[in-house]
Amino acid sequence: MKKLRSYRLTNSLWAVLLMLVFVSCKDDKESSATYDPNKPITLTNFYPTNGGVATKLILNGDNFGSDAKNIKVFINDRPAAVISSIGNKIYAICPRKPGEGDENQIIDCKVKVKIGEQEAEYPEHFLYQIQTVVTTVCGVKDAPDDVVTGNLAQTTMPPVTYLAVDNDNNIFACLRNRNNYYNNNKVILVNENEDASRLLIPDTGAPLNQPCMLDDGNTVYIPTDSNLDYWVMSSENLWSPIKLSLKPATGEQVSINFKHSFAMCTIDGYMYTRAKQNGILYKFDPETGLTMQVETGLMSESDAYMAFSQKNPSKLYIAYTNSHCIYTYDVLTRKHELFAGIVNNPGYLDGIGSYAMFNSPRQLILDEDDNLYIADTENHVIRKITPEGQVSTVIGQAGVAGYQDGDPETALFNRPHGVCINKEGIIYIADYENQCIRRLAIE
Repeated sequence: MKKLRSYRLTNSLWAVLLMLVFVSCKDDKESSATYDPNKPITLTNFYPTNGGVATKLILNGDNFGSDAKNIKVFINDRPAAVISSIGNKIYAICPRKPGEGDENQIIDCKVKVKIGEQEAEYPEHFLYQIQTVVTTVCGVKDAPDDVVTGNLAQTTMPPVTYLAVDNDNNIFACLRNRNNYYNNNKVILVNENEDASRLLIPDTGAPLNQPCMLDDGNTVYIPTDSNLDYWVMSSENLWSPIKLSLKPATGEQVSINFKHSFAMCTIDGYMYTRAKQNGILYKFDPETGLTMQVETGLMSESDAYMAFSQKNPSKLYIAYTNSHCIYTYDVLTRKHELFAGIVNNPGYLDGIGSYAMFNSPRQLILDEDDNLYIADTENHVIRKITPEGQVSTVIGQAGVAGYQDGDPETALFNRPHGVCINKEGIIYIADYENQCIRRLAIE
């Protein structure tokens, strides 16, 4: 099958290119950075002219203004993320699958810019290649446990466990110290668009587990592995970490030895967590930390990672790691039932519901269509479950540990632990043994 010529550039190379492009325009007229509604917007060209999901685009023209919030870019009528503008150049990110492809899986796309009441279209089209491919965002296998931050090419870290991503595509990565379980565990922030990483928490003490974004999309809550502690960071205070503890609400008792995830419920505004030793499900008020018991009948003595459905927000999906299966729990009906996998039977098999098999599933996420994506750790793959319960393998080779970027036939992972998904549909993967964050563009 014919494919487009490779269009990918490394993050660092893009950073250099963008810097040269935007710095070279410093001498432009001051007016070029201010949008004038009395003058037409003009479009000249853009590059690259082919690519795929999350391709970085430079759009040239004039009278764009410098306020990115006022600028809309459309690829075949699907909105692209506008990062910045300097008046005559716009930096934008291509959205996911803006249409249906031809026999070669290529989409011929119109490119439009809209500012205020004005709209214009480039004469040249963007050729979009439909693809499923894994690349590496940052990290190097066998790097020492000391974190190195800066641009993404120089970023190294110890094993990466769990992830979350906010509305601005900031990725929060929990890092696990291999030499001392309760010391020197860390959290870093990674941003692909800015080609940058920075250390947020240099030593969390106890290791951290699956983070959860508050429903504002700008505040992250991260549970410690043991006891009642958790961390909170928000864009409002520049991601300065605050360590807090869960507290029993009036008349409640809270007993948690290990907790592995937080999950945000939009129905009641509470975050949910579960105690490993007895399986009790709790919920707590994100503002006060006051905690109350929800359910006692869940599975105990297994790590558990949770996420709420987007289309059916009362439904909580739970990956029971040590029991190798996925359950659902409905916070309204209180029904707790098997969704996929075979309880206490590790293995690998795609199929429907209980005909499928997992081997230590961990962090799970849902896309806008309510498809589940799961880090199937000991199978070294990323699995997908449709709302109907159909389990498939998205990428990775079952039972084969390794490190390789590429398509579903070639990509390899080594004990992936975490996954998160951004608003563009890009999935980020915490590739534990490879000590890196991977990026999955899936269509």
